[in-house]
Amino acid sequence: MGAEVAALVAGPQLMLERIAKTGSLAGRAAVLCAIFGLFLISAVWFGADPLPRSAWHELGLASDSLALRRVYARDAEALDRIFSENDFHLGALRSGEDLGVPRLSVTALPRDMAKSEDSEARKALFLRSLLPLVLQANADLRLARAKVMAALDAQAAGRLGATDSLWLDEVARWYGAEPGDAADLLSRIDTVPPSLALAQAAQESGWGTSRFALGANALFGQRSWGKSADGLAPKQADRKDFKVRRFPDLMSAVRSYLHNLNSHRAYQDLRARRARARTLGVPAHALDLVRGLKNYSEEGGAYVAALSDLIDSNDLLTLDSAALREGR
Repeated sequence: MGAEVAALVAGPQLMLERIAKTGSLAGRAAVLCAIFGLFLISAVWFGADPLPRSAWHELGLASDSLALRRVYARDAEALDRIFSENDFHLGALRSGEDLGVPRLSVTALPRDMAKSEDSEARKALFLRSLLPLVLQANADLRLARAKVMAALDAQAAGRLGATDSLWLDEVARWYGAEPGDAADLLSRIDTVPPSLALAQAAQESGWGTSRFALGANALFGQRSWGKSADGLAPKQADRKDFKVRRFPDLMSAVRSYLHNLNSHRAYQDLRARRARARTLGVPAHALDLVRGLKNYSEEGGAYVAALSDLIDSNDLLTLDSAALREGR
């Protein structure tokens, strides 16, 4: 390694000497380009870490454009003001009188969420924070589904190239489907009613007041395993071999939650119910899909009943028809 370092250091020195001796402008430009390329190679060689990219991006399933504008608020009052400035009110949204959901991506919940004494105001702030994220994640899933369906159609017609066939197999593996099982794959690349996602986030995070939600952007109680797992350890738990998974922002938590429902074997019943609704040509209903979540919690049926009650008592079904506004 020492000889390689010396060679890389000596290289630019020799090239700089050549620049001084080169008379023509074109010659100097060529030498400078060579130096630039050498520095790029050395950066890769000695470990300049690539930008982190999720499998969602690596597989080409993500949207090419930034669909939501990232916003951060230091406290609940500031976040509520941001929503008001963007004409984002749940009452108007439920009545169908407003322009839709603004394209705002709240990066993290305000630290003082748990301090609010007005529970209804806190709930409204929580729902407005997450609804745009769920709507955008669902829009991305519809786009991904369309891409996969186009590839499956081409495959069935014998027009899918070798590279695209490999891509389709990788997508299947990422979703936990058997390569070649088109029906299973399509049952996994699908949306979740916003009311169900919002209810689970509220249930798992205490309406955004839990230590995990505020300290790790963990909204859905997803776990990470092993000593090197990134997350927060529960203070009171019978098992000590897991942490509640940490996320860089709320959007990452929403995407991971949806992928969990769409890929884990524990939620096969939910996916079967959703696929059956598609076959019948009707929208998947949250109060039907929730019955496929018995394995999400150790409470089983009691957890399903709690989610169902939360959806009903907070009128969350009215948010399933919400849509993001056009443009910014």
